[in-house]
Amino acid sequence: MSEASSLVSKIVVEHSTVLAPELPAALETGFAAVDAGHSQLLACMRTLRSLCDGIYSRSDCGGCALGQRRHCDGNLVGLLGDLLAFILEHFQTEEAAIRDSLLQIVDRDLCEAHAEDHAEISAKVQEIVCALDQQRTVVLVRELDQLLHRWLQNHVQMHDLAVARWMQREAAMYGQVPERVG
Repeated sequence: MSEASSLVSKIVVEHSTVLAPELPAALETGFAAVDAGHSQLLACMRTLRSLCDGIYSRSDCGGCALGQRRHCDGNLVGLLGDLLAFILEHFQTEEAAIRDSLLQIVDRDLCEAHAEDHAEISAKVQEIVCALDQQRTVVLVRELDQLLHRWLQNHVQMHDLAVARWMQREAAMYGQVPERVG
């Protein structure tokens, strides 16, 4: 595991700690729209982890009062709606940037793997939506947290950073300055 990957893992995985308030440098792509999306994803994880104090200790919601189950379920439904809208916009932004570059010609396999990963993430979120059940909210919160963690840990590092490096090289080839954060 690389040093950057180890750092991201410590920031994102440790469920007992509060997530970093800002996107770790190891996850910055250098493209404002993409990095803003990843920061929003981190904020979504913070919100998700605040939905249930037993996210990693409870096996179901049976010990919670009906009103609490309804409250948690309603909050999860709202978060999932926001997440689905975010995913659609974020993945469209990334895929449009790829289409507008030469990367598809140079490394079609990388582009296809990137899009396939987007489809897998979207499908998993849709599975969680279809599985909504007030008795299993904590299970779904945990599954979603693990999915979002994998997204930050794997997808961003394996796909988004590779695409960002290509786009920075491509911009330099044409004497353009890529849009940078900050």
